[in-house]
Amino acid sequence: MEDNLDSFLQHQLEFRIQKAIAEQMDDVIGKIQELSKKFSIGTKDKKSPFRNVLSVAISSTSSLEEIKVFIRTQIGRSGASPIWSTKIGNELFATALVNEIDSLKADTSNIVRNLRSSIPKNNPLNNYVDNPDNQKELTQKIHLKLTQLYLGYLAREHTALVGEAKFNSNSQN
Repeated sequence: MEDNLDSFLQHQLEFRIQKAIAEQMDDVIGKIQELSKKFSIGTKDKKSPFRNVLSVAISSTSSLEEIKVFIRTQIGRSGASPIWSTKIGNELFATALVNEIDSLKADTSNIVRNLRSSIPKNNPLNNYVDNPDNQKELTQKIHLKLTQLYLGYLAREHTALVGEAKFNSNSQN
């Protein structure tokens, strides 16, 4: 994809992608907080089960499908964190997390739309991002990056919730 762009344009595109992702992150973090509270992940396990998932997600060879399969396999793994099999109604946390990753596609579309609108018509990047093949590849790349960020912030949210629960239980004693 970016191989046919010169170095300056690659850097400019990367900067614009990062900026567009940053503008969307508050919405994404809100989704993380909703999922975390819905499943009360801070009270299910004090040790974060997200480090291994994050390691898979940030691997240079990872893909969205690989990440989702890894998450789903945590349900059946012996010794896995109870967070994965926490159930609300008929929905398991692991399944809800995979659904959230899939739903990041809407955020990804917003990011690509914002990216495209941020590039002036006379900028050489405009022709590049308007190409449907490049848009498809950009969308996949951004969705993966957003998933990686999502999982990183989910790990942080879990740590924060565990800390808050610990603090609240100590202050009540």
